[in-house]
Amino acid sequence: MKILQRYFLETRFLSYSTVVIVTLVVLSVWISGVGSHRSLFQNSILSTSILAAVLFLFISLGLYYGLKLKDNIGPIVNREKITEYKKKRPKVDSFDLPDISFGGEAGCGELIFSVILWILFSVVLVFLLYFLGVFFWIVILLFTATLYWIFFRALRLVFKIQGIVKETY
Repeated sequence: MKILQRYFLETRFLSYSTVVIVTLVVLSVWISGVGSHRSLFQNSILSTSILAAVLFLFISLGLYYGLKLKDNIGPIVNREKITEYKKKRPKVDSFDLPDISFGGEAGCGELIFSVILWILFSVVLVFLLYFLGVFFWIVILLFTATLYWIFFRALRLVFKIQGIVKETY
């Protein structure tokens, strides 16, 4: 039996090349679609079809030639990082606004009160925007971890059976 030569591909290089390839495919489909007046849906279907074909070729040729993935990225999201983010976030318990009624007289007090409420509302809005940013970062990290698992962990599992596939066919 002939010993198979294995090619190792680092996952860091694969992740960077994946981002570059996806960007180039989407840009090339969009630029070519400008001249032919394709809709956004048609451009997305074409981009997805090209990316699916490239992924199929990568998996097929990787299985045939004995490609192995070397994990050099490590865990992207783990429990320690999540608890660290929880500890760093600001604590907002609750605050009660006083019930102030001026009785409808126009005066300086209502103007000062409205400016104070405006400042408080701005502070609350800044905190809400901060939490919205944290939410989007969490979504981006989870999306990245999902893509990491799909592209690297699942591909490593597929490429582990490469010897069985090559012997069968």
